[in-house]
Amino acid sequence: MTLTELESGKQARVIAFNGGPNMIKRLENLGLLRGKTIKKVSNNPFKGPVVVKIDQIELAIGHRMASRITVEPI
Repeated sequence: MTLTELESGKQARVIAFNGGPNMIKRLENLGLLRGKTIKKVSNNPFKGPVVVKIDQIELAIGHRMASRITVEPI
């Protein structure tokens, strides 16, 4: 399941990134690491950004990038 498919308000574990090394490095620099537990706060309409909470910090991730993040609901 991708981050865009996860329901708002649900928690998940980050499993994989389906993108190039630059995308992976950018996400890791933001604190989004494989194995990390995150909570999806909101999913904006019309393929807008996805907001996630990581360790008390909220991040907005572009829809295209979020669609390349594989998560496992917990």
